[in-house]
Amino acid sequence: MRKPELLAPAGSMSMLKAAVNAGADAVYLGLNQYNARIHAENFTMESLPEALEYAHLRNSKVYITLNTLMNDDEIMDAVELALSAYKLGVDAFLIQDIGLASYLAAHFPQIPIHASTQMNVFSLYQSREMQDFKVERVVLPRELSLDEIRSRCELWHNENIEVEVFVHGAMCVCYSGLCLFSSMNKSGSRSGNRGACAQPCRQTYQLFEGNREIEVSGKPLRAGKLISPKDQSALPYLRELMEAGVDSLKIEGRMRDENYCTAVVSAYRRMIDAISSDKDTKEVMKQVQNDLLVTFNRGGSFTTQYMQGKKGPDYLSGEYAGKYGLYWGEILSLNAKMGTICVRSRQADVPEKGDFLSIRDNETEVASFPVGKIEVSMNSSVVKGLHPEAIAKLKQGMAVYRMSKKITVPKDSVRKAPIQGVLSLDGNEYVLQTKVSEGAFEGVSSTFRMPKDELGDSAPLLWDRTKEQLIKTGQTPFSFVSLKQEGKFPVELRISSVNAMRRDAMAKLAGEILEKSTEGRNDTFTDEDMPYTPNFSAPKEKHILIADYIDMNRITDGYACGADLYVFPVFGVVRPGKINLIDELLQEEPKSQVALRLPGAYKDDLTEVITKAIRLMRSHAGGKFVGCFGSFADEDTVGLLPSANVFNHFAYNYAMKQNIRYLFPSYELSDEDITKMARSAEEISDHVYLALHRYGPIEWMQSEFCPLGRHEKNCNMCTRYPEVSLGEKPEDKGTAHYDHRVDVVCYPGFCRSDLFGNCKNIVSGSTVMTIQNMGIPCASVARFMNEDREERSAVIESLRYLEPDTDEDLFDEGEDFYEY
Repeated sequence: MRKPELLAPAGSMSMLKAAVNAGADAVYLGLNQYNARIHAENFTMESLPEALEYAHLRNSKVYITLNTLMNDDEIMDAVELALSAYKLGVDAFLIQDIGLASYLAAHFPQIPIHASTQMNVFSLYQSREMQDFKVERVVLPRELSLDEIRSRCELWHNENIEVEVFVHGAMCVCYSGLCLFSSMNKSGSRSGNRGACAQPCRQTYQLFEGNREIEVSGKPLRAGKLISPKDQSALPYLRELMEAGVDSLKIEGRMRDENYCTAVVSAYRRMIDAISSDKDTKEVMKQVQNDLLVTFNRGGSFTTQYMQGKKGPDYLSGEYAGKYGLYWGEILSLNAKMGTICVRSRQADVPEKGDFLSIRDNETEVASFPVGKIEVSMNSSVVKGLHPEAIAKLKQGMAVYRMSKKITVPKDSVRKAPIQGVLSLDGNEYVLQTKVSEGAFEGVSSTFRMPKDELGDSAPLLWDRTKEQLIKTGQTPFSFVSLKQEGKFPVELRISSVNAMRRDAMAKLAGEILEKSTEGRNDTFTDEDMPYTPNFSAPKEKHILIADYIDMNRITDGYACGADLYVFPVFGVVRPGKINLIDELLQEEPKSQVALRLPGAYKDDLTEVITKAIRLMRSHAGGKFVGCFGSFADEDTVGLLPSANVFNHFAYNYAMKQNIRYLFPSYELSDEDITKMARSAEEISDHVYLALHRYGPIEWMQSEFCPLGRHEKNCNMCTRYPEVSLGEKPEDKGTAHYDHRVDVVCYPGFCRSDLFGNCKNIVSGSTVMTIQNMGIPCASVARFMNEDREERSAVIESLRYLEPDTDEDLFDEGEDFYEY
């Protein structure tokens, strides 16, 4: 079983050094632009060389995150940034934006690309896209099960593409790359896809029966941190991931500090090495698990919600805010006069002086303090450190949590590049050859020569004494795993000369490694733009109307409303009787067409459902079924949804070459952004409808989690409450802030949900006219949730006739969800 790469976060230089020292085979970091953790300390082009040198000399790779969406004003700057960093020796770039990926693949194919989890490569059918981008590695979504990871390892390895999997750290409740919650609510200025997520999922909410347009009062169905997940730890599945052939095991946490990095990297380094040598005992697993828990967790445990292959009620973090700690025991007795607390210990590893403790009463912290002194007996410990007045307020039985543990890397375990050495004699010179024996720079070697000393009456050194001095690599980034003498000969050198030979040999090897890290790096521009000729003619109608039904169950008076194309969700089409209602639509409007809307991301078990929905549509609608709208192009896809994250004209041009007929730009783009993107598009844009959002709510989140049922066993909550909405819980209990909610659309039988809210960027009629005047056909899109037939027909009719600046008031979606 091959050891996978251990990949660690580095939000700062101190974190990078901590990660490498603790055993990371690679680190990933962001520059001060275009990375998904823009609020981390990050790196600059001035500090990057130091980071590269530190990591490379210790046999670790460095990856840079360019994992945000970029508009047309930014993307060429990102290209220059990538090119400059590549020439300095960066080993790969994690990229989200398909425009940036397609441009680099076409013009700078020498730059290695890893598809970020933000690129949302969830399907087994995205290999063509990855080949187009010349991707060397795919970072899988966290929502995949172990079996799904196995199947993707097989798929991507057959394409000579590596697989990277998150094994530890914070979880997003939404599929990565698809979350608009932060960018659509409040001021709308904190885009998760642009590196500035405000983490609204960590806030406190209330869940109400009824949709967001209905005034609600009274007690909510549920309140609390309803969409805040625990942190993930794949520790129980580490062996199986390694056996599956996962190439890289990734730790999340660029916003953490070096102490976190040291603890978590050390824990996974220990487990990977233990598994590789079949020494991963239950005792080792327990020790590592506890170290991880005390370092950081939410809610008292970690979740393996998706990797375990079965959804369960162990996903949410609970109501305790922030770092939870490790349960140590409960208070046995108190002596305020003596300043002592006696704790019944439930853990073998007890706190040490300086470690912080938290004392809680029913999940409410009543005291916290650093241990001043501790006396340990068989099953209990007496602790000092809390003020007597505070001790007097405590009670017997209160829970005690350990909040910190100083974890350091022993000197003999600090990561160094393993090297082999051979000392030989060539005439009057000693030759020390050194070579990196494994890892990122395996095979890099150097040769250093040292002339014999005039020893006079001094005796030459024996080999054992010479070897003893040579292996003292000390503060260098190297460590000998073997050092041999070629032949038998006395070493006619003084000790000082041996030491000098070692120092100079190590310096020369370091130079060879750094030279190797930039070897062949160039800025050669190539022109490999994808040739493309559309296999269909340009549409005759230059402006059409699309009616997209979000939840078919909420429409009870028929679907016809005068649109040219109707889009239905796959979850609805497969429900009993729904296809018959589509038959009625086509009978009433025989010139209309229909399409299927796929989820922005989904697990493999939904593939059969999608196949069934396609079969139903083909058999009932015949030639009026145009195909599917999805996140990526395949043989059934005719339209790319906003979840494809088309954010600039490079992405637009690439997407148009996928034999699609409808293209939805990102919901995060303004009218100005969309116009600029369209103006820079290639000539083939006259073959593809640019589908522009004109009315209705949009997905703020697309999630495998259901906040209504919470994945409880035998749940039927979505049947009992077919319409629910989510709103912020007011801080003032006497105030009923029940407005500004989002709709929670649940899917019975699938235990997943989408959150729908207002779209900040409703495209104006004047923008549609401007783009049409460029020769680009447009589709005005209306998305319907609860509107009756009369309302829907009025909306469609108003969108059909374009007049500049007339529709803004009509489609005012209301106030923001809540204000900053």
